[in-house]
Amino acid sequence: MLFLKKNPVGIDRVIDLIQKNLDSNVTPIWGSLDVYARVYKLQGKNNISLERYIGNGEYQKVLFSEGNKVFFIQGDKPEYNHGFMLNDLHIVCIVNMDKISKNFDRTDEESHFDIMNSLSKTTAISSIEGLEYGMDNLKNLVESSFDIGNFKYSDIHPYHVFIVKTKVNYEIINNC
Repeated sequence: MLFLKKNPVGIDRVIDLIQKNLDSNVTPIWGSLDVYARVYKLQGKNNISLERYIGNGEYQKVLFSEGNKVFFIQGDKPEYNHGFMLNDLHIVCIVNMDKISKNFDRTDEESHFDIMNSLSKTTAISSIEGLEYGMDNLKNLVESSFDIGNFKYSDIHPYHVFIVKTKVNYEIINNC
């Protein structure tokens, strides 16, 4: 399912393009994929959680074991250049490999290929910087006091978590 932001601007416009690309290229291969928009780092009593905005001041956690999902975390240090911003954009993928493949082998590399192949087809990304695996890298991306919600497994079959590190360029000032 595709969860798009209404009237996206700035980095959300770039994310919107990438979401549509992933939905049209990866969902038909995997059968099901929830493609969320940008998530936010929310401070709880003792930790930080990743949650998507659902409206009316309400948020919903995205880390749970069910389903295949992709969501986006923006970098914290965008660079400004004449009306444009260059920023890191982390594309987090959580996959149940038993749900995306009938193959008896572990298909983590195939899942990387499907996502990377789709991302290479969009001009919304300035550059793909690399790939990281596992919940520990996601924790490091967020903060040390990160709440992993009810997501119980990281890279224990059939689950696989990976992050595609990219840079994106987007308009912040309309120069018309």
